Amino acid sequence: MKNLFLMLLSALGFCTACSASDGSKVEVLEPKVFIEMANSDTTAVILDVRRPDEFADGHLAEAVNLDWLNEDVFAKGMSRLDKSRTYYIYCRSGRRSNAAAVKMQAEGFKVFDMKGGYLKWTEQGFPTVR
Repeated sequence: MKNLFLMLLSALGFCTACSASDGSKVEVLEPKVFIEMANSDTTAVILDVRRPDEFADGHLAEAVNLDWLNEDVFAKGMSRLDKSRTYYIYCRSGRRSNAAAVKMQAEGFKVFDMKGGYLKWTEQGFPTVR
């Protein structure tokens, strides 16, 4: 009986691992890889999901701002995005961008998230614009 119980627990753990790696998880990239991929991708759109005031204080070159915290603005903006493009998403620290990327991926967009967000970007000395 004990062996059967252990086998069941093992099987449940295996199934959980399978569902976690089914491709539904958003790929998170280090800033250097993020920008290299975006620069070599002809369909790339760099999407900053911070508030407009944060965006105005500094952002990645060529980034488009779409405020994740304003649900209506984000929903309307997302409805206007081209699903044939690839979206490279970032925010301040990575929390908002990951949530936005998960939502967008669920809606059929191809997305990548930047690890550590704008804070890690600037800590590593990458350029920003105002």
